Amino acid sequence: METASFNRSHCESFLQGAKAEGWITGQREIEFLLAAYPDGCLVSLSGGRPSGFVTAVRYLKSAWIGNLLVLPEYRCQGIGRNLMQQVLHGLDLSGCETVWLTASAEGAHLYRTLGFMQIDRVRRWRGSGGKPALRGGSRVYTAAVATIDCMGWGDNRRTIFEALPENCRCFTTHDGFLVHSLSDDGHQFGPWGALSDEGAAALLESALVDDGTKGELFLDVPEKNHSAGELLVSKGFTVAGTTLLMYRGREPEYRAEYIYSLASMGSYG
Repeated sequence: METASFNRSHCESFLQGAKAEGWITGQREIEFLLAAYPDGCLVSLSGGRPSGFVTAVRYLKSAWIGNLLVLPEYRCQGIGRNLMQQVLHGLDLSGCETVWLTASAEGAHLYRTLGFMQIDRVRRWRGSGGKPALRGGSRVYTAAVATIDCMGWGDNRRTIFEALPENCRCFTTHDGFLVHSLSDDGHQFGPWGALSDEGAAALLESALVDDGTKGELFLDVPEKNHSAGELLVSKGFTVAGTTLLMYRGREPEYRAEYIYSLASMGSYG
């Protein structure tokens, strides 16, 4: 078993495996992760062929492990544990204080043995929405957006906002923001943060304006944000799945009431 840096030559194998798992991820997300924190993107090679993958992204004080994938024919050989141990070792050496991830109920045991603890659940919601227009050069990461996002997650996550695709819209109020983007699998809301239920509702209302080009819309929401769940139900969204939100290391300054959607479908928080 050999571990090497995950590079672009491994993307096709990863994306095929991710699709087989039903993951909502695409080439753009992998390109972002490889560029943002290459030291946290590893591939396990068996006989020179990719057998497992892990990706991580580093923020100011924290990091997010987004994609631990072992191809079916290579499972039960310790590949996933080895990849996790290596990426966690690198993050520890870098001075990272807190590491986040989302886990399925089946995968949570491995993460607990590596020191992760559950802090919340994340619900995936499915609805419908219109096609986003180009951003047109508008600045997303303002001081207000940075403050609100940090109030939810307890860290500066500027990297996420600098990597937003051109085909996204950012809606803002005096106390909130919502990003609507187009992914390979449909539309996505996130990141979405707000300091009041009224602000969050106004943002959602703006983002759901019907422009005649409907498509499936997904977002991942902390279960502890009860207001977010009630708001989405009122707009016809339904829960499509649940994962565990876990962390390792220093207990984060986590405030779910300010987080109405994660920035990704599990890949980077």
